Amino acid sequence: MRVLICAGRNYADNQRCRQALDDVQRQCPILVLIHGGSQHLGGEIEGWAREHGADIVRYPPNWQLHGKLAERLRNVFMLRDSRPDLVLALPGGDDTEELLARARGEGLVVVCGKPLRR
Repeated sequence: MRVLICAGRNYADNQRCRQALDDVQRQCPILVLIHGGSQHLGGEIEGWAREHGADIVRYPPNWQLHGKLAERLRNVFMLRDSRPDLVLALPGGDDTEELLARARGEGLVVVCGKPLRR
């Protein structure tokens, strides 16, 4: 399965990220893990993928070219170009919500990772 994982720019709960990926992995093996190159979660996502033998596809935003629109434009391109089977959503802001709305509009399965109880 091709899984696109998304979260807000400042979301940094590595433990929840791993748990959400593990939850999806238990349902169906993740073969390709797609993400937007988050400064907080990117390393954790790629580490998880390597540990589980999944291929990694990264789509970092081009801040120099697109400025404040970089994440939104990257999200649109990432969703179309990466052809995910499922979108795994962690908490985020407006850009994340717009990505999820587009994914749902395209008929993709969207799974929302819930916060861990502490």
